Amino acid sequence: MKTLPWIAALAMFALPLTLAGADDQGLQLFEQKIRPVLVQHCYSCHSVEARNAKKLQGGLYLDTAAGVLAGGDTGPSIIPGKSAESLLLKALKHDGFEMPPAGKLPDEVLADFTRWIDLGAPDPREGAVPTKPKREINLDEGKTWWAFQPLREVTLPDSQKPIDGLIRQAQQSNSLKPNPPASREKLIRRAYFDLIGLPPTPEQVAAFVVDNSPQAFEKVVDELLTRPAYGERWARHWLDTARFAESGGYEFDGFRPGAYHYRDWVIRALNDDMPYDQFVRLQLAGDILHPDDIQAAAATGFLVAGPYPGQITAKTVEQIRYDQLDDMMMTIGGSMLGLTLGCVRCHEHKYDPIPHQDYYALVASLGKTVHGPRTMDLDPAATEAAQQKHQAEHQPLMAALQQFAAIEVVPRFNTWKSTHWNAQPETPRWQTLEPIELDAERSYLKVLPGGIIAHDGLLNPGTRVRQRGQKRNVGGDEMYRLTFHTHQKNLQSLRLDALTDKSLPQRGPGLNGDGSFQLANVQVTARPLDPAVKDPEQILKLKPALAAFEDKDQPLGNAIDDKPNTAWVVRETARKDNAAILELETPLAGFNGGTELVVELKFRELGLGKLQISVSAEANPATWAGQVTSQHLGELRAITATYPNEIPEGVRSSLVRWFAPFDSETAQVLTAVRDHAAQYPRPNLSEVYTTVAGGQEVFYLRRGEVANKQEKAEPGYLQVLWRSSEPPRPAPDATPVDPRVSLAQWITDVDRGAAPLLARVIVNRLWQHHFGEGIVGTPNDFGVQGDPPSHPELLEYLALELQRGGWKLKPLHRQMMLSDTYQQSHEVDAENLRIDPTNKYLWHHRPRRLEAEALRDAMLAIGGNLEATMYGPSVLDNTLRRSIYLRVKRSELLPVMTMFDAPEPTQSIGERSVTTVPTQALSMMNSPFARQQSEKLLSRIRPTPETSLATAIDRGYQIVYNRLPSDSERSLMTTFIDQQRTQLGADKPDSTDKALVEFCQVLLCLNEFVYID
Repeated sequence: MKTLPWIAALAMFALPLTLAGADDQGLQLFEQKIRPVLVQHCYSCHSVEARNAKKLQGGLYLDTAAGVLAGGDTGPSIIPGKSAESLLLKALKHDGFEMPPAGKLPDEVLADFTRWIDLGAPDPREGAVPTKPKREINLDEGKTWWAFQPLREVTLPDSQKPIDGLIRQAQQSNSLKPNPPASREKLIRRAYFDLIGLPPTPEQVAAFVVDNSPQAFEKVVDELLTRPAYGERWARHWLDTARFAESGGYEFDGFRPGAYHYRDWVIRALNDDMPYDQFVRLQLAGDILHPDDIQAAAATGFLVAGPYPGQITAKTVEQIRYDQLDDMMMTIGGSMLGLTLGCVRCHEHKYDPIPHQDYYALVASLGKTVHGPRTMDLDPAATEAAQQKHQAEHQPLMAALQQFAAIEVVPRFNTWKSTHWNAQPETPRWQTLEPIELDAERSYLKVLPGGIIAHDGLLNPGTRVRQRGQKRNVGGDEMYRLTFHTHQKNLQSLRLDALTDKSLPQRGPGLNGDGSFQLANVQVTARPLDPAVKDPEQILKLKPALAAFEDKDQPLGNAIDDKPNTAWVVRETARKDNAAILELETPLAGFNGGTELVVELKFRELGLGKLQISVSAEANPATWAGQVTSQHLGELRAITATYPNEIPEGVRSSLVRWFAPFDSETAQVLTAVRDHAAQYPRPNLSEVYTTVAGGQEVFYLRRGEVANKQEKAEPGYLQVLWRSSEPPRPAPDATPVDPRVSLAQWITDVDRGAAPLLARVIVNRLWQHHFGEGIVGTPNDFGVQGDPPSHPELLEYLALELQRGGWKLKPLHRQMMLSDTYQQSHEVDAENLRIDPTNKYLWHHRPRRLEAEALRDAMLAIGGNLEATMYGPSVLDNTLRRSIYLRVKRSELLPVMTMFDAPEPTQSIGERSVTTVPTQALSMMNSPFARQQSEKLLSRIRPTPETSLATAIDRGYQIVYNRLPSDSERSLMTTFIDQQRTQLGADKPDSTDKALVEFCQVLLCLNEFVYID
């Protein structure tokens, strides 16, 4: 007992000694293995020096022990003693995070860090973690920013034209004098390019020049606003802000065949002068507000027009999902609200009063929004009307058949039977059933001769179609519902033939890409054909007898076992005819008056491309000898045996069907009904790239990282743009409103929501495209970092005018263009230039270079070969159509467009760059396209025996520049043409034409063509 105190004392000292040993061991490991790695690979981004150089990443300091324990934006970097739970080690292993980004460190280094952390991560380095005061967002103060306030009424100057009155006030206060009006020729050219992106013809210019009425220019503007080309011109401006393209971008860059519907919708909406608030709502939630309207679905192509990877793995799917939502949110913010929202994914907005939580509230409103194609009817109303018309036209044909059945078919059958009956062959072992009615979940089906059923078109899952007067959504897996009639008794077997055909994938017989099929379930239902017979329907029990091919793991029996997850699968023998025989456990006795058989074939994925259904009355169906023939003769024998004396009226319609192959008159009546039935109008379907069902709940992400999920985010709005005592989120309602609909309502809400800012942003865009620069010079940023408005009262006035005018844009175009400010000349006054060198106060009209699309379209118009076809799938650049219809594939942008600053459609673009580089001039001088249009222009100006060279020169100037040349210009061009003729050989018959082509191309190369004054 005396030794116990010594044992206890030893135990007390043993633990500290062990820990001390581990600590020494860990410190030695740190100095030898850990510190050198941190210095070499980590300090450049995670140290005080990195912070001072503005290179600190993630708020993480790894140059002190305190910094390692504190961690950064994602939390503590290590948990001493628990390497498996330490973020630093996960990052070094490139598990979720990747440190260092240049590549993963060797395994032995990772082993050192694992051991060091498990030893408690001893670290002798001293120093505190630098702290940075957090910026607090004051929403009340933020709401005082001019862009976030309600629209305010403006006191207008005493002027007939409010725009001019407000502009003149600013000019007078700065001692500026406005320019005089532009010449008639320049003004009409300006108006044409501004509104429709095309030049006027010489005849249109001449008519305007001689029109001395005060309303002359007003008439020009009004006429241009009614032209379809207006929508094509202004849609291009909007598509820049919507980052529209027709492919997903990234490495795969898959093409989106149905994306063009969004472009077409924008053109139509602008031509129809759709109220802008409705224009916005439909782009955010049109598919929900009007689920059966292809135009509304096309409108929401706005949300999914951005880049999206085509190859997604299980590891990246969630990251890509949040990136997709971020793209939608940034586009909504930039294009509609003039706000930069992307940075708020990771932190509070650095400048604007937009907290982190507001970003995720908006993103949560889009949480169920997913990229994808839908197949929809281009004109559901027309389809419904056509189907109703067809049904009305079909009724007389059915009445004629019924009359024929009641009066003529029996006598004709009896006459035929008396002479031909005994000569007919025996009823074959297998009889092919002739379909009476065909239905399918995803396919259109048709009947070929011999009772063969063939695929005749495919519907995508989710397609909403009208069928038999009802609307339904197409499912994902195929199901055929085949209806047959028979009067035969004691049927014992059913046979399914799956047939190949060169029109099918890999020759079929399945419609899957490899020709395979998976038949998950077969169900056969028998019911009385005669409505007067009240016997209950029977679901026939089946058992497998024989299949041409059976996999031991996926046999024919799987198709009748009533288990949803099994199937008869045919893969290895795809591209060969297949067949399966199923026995009825109890022979089908049949019903009085005939039997209706309904065969339902349920498939996984797609079905069969070509098949036939046969029946047999034999008990041993395994014998395959004998040709499969139609059921007609068997049905006639069954009817004759059942009704030896008189065929009742209820059976006579069936007699018409079965007797038709043997009698031309009967066949004629039946064929008229069948042929007309086969013409039943189908929907005019087209694939639309839009939003589809799916998505998941949205969570707050610390630092925007998917690996750092926090609590669930609920749908809501930007607090700074919410003017109500209620919380900034969808109001609870007895009938829940889709969050995307609520978002669309908030963004267009004049009283409580974002509509004031929405109005300011769009009127600023209109001003920008008419005057060369917006009232706010940063059209996608109305926040603190953006430019302040040059004319605040004018911006307020125009925004109020938009709202008061029912959000119509065309009246604003009209008001802007009819202002004296718009109609000024572009000449520069020296004194005005000294006072206002940037033309902030609009004392002259700002010349602008044509955008890439307008430049190409103008060249086609000048050549006289611009094709006016509107809408439809995109085309390649060898077309004569307008440039808005050119294909926009993100990895294959057209050089003819990008050379003149057409933007990359990766994000919302509020203002295009305008560069001047030598390749632009070289392109105009040397490109085949420019040369072709010069040759086309020649055909419009070529001199005739009655006209002179001077006349041709004048005509060229009128077509290209919309004016006559000066005397000096005419003389200069005459000399140029003569020189070209001499160089080309004046004695050659085509030298004049070739010289004039050079003249035409010179006109296209001058600044006066590519710039609009």
